[in-house]
Amino acid sequence: MNSFITVQSFASRIEAEIVKGLLESNGIRSIIFSDDGGGMRPFPMSYVPGVELKVSKEDFEKARKIVTPEKSKA
Repeated sequence: MNSFITVQSFASRIEAEIVKGLLESNGIRSIIFSDDGGGMRPFPMSYVPGVELKVSKEDFEKARKIVTPEKSKA
């Protein structure tokens, strides 16, 4: 059984979907975990429950490098 690790958290499902697409375009499967009923019950703007994008343990390092921009050494 695969274990999933949170690679990044977001304030909205839309942000998570965009990064999920980025990971998928790099061959990494991911899952979005949120408490919004799959987008069917969006919460009011004043309350954001958080959205987590998770990947398998095997893909975590590769995914982290994709979603975390490196700081330039200027």
